Amino acid sequence: MRPQERIRIDELCARLQNRLKYEDPRRALDVLLYGWCKHRKHDLHWLSDVKRRGWLSIEMARDFAAYCGNMFV
Repeated sequence: MRPQERIRIDELCARLQNRLKYEDPRRALDVLLYGWCKHRKHDLHWLSDVKRRGWLSIEMARDFAAYCGNMFV
């Protein structure tokens, strides 16, 4: 996948922090990603792979933003 077709997890974390000012933004993102993973009926291995590679596709990032109530847009 080309770099312009993906969103880095660090970018999502920064956007989350800019909007909601969590004490621990990385933990907040982890909790949201876990909930989204379960909502989409993925297993934890899938989530582990996402965290390891450090990015989501544009489509997955849009779905994640919709799950979070579009707080990243």
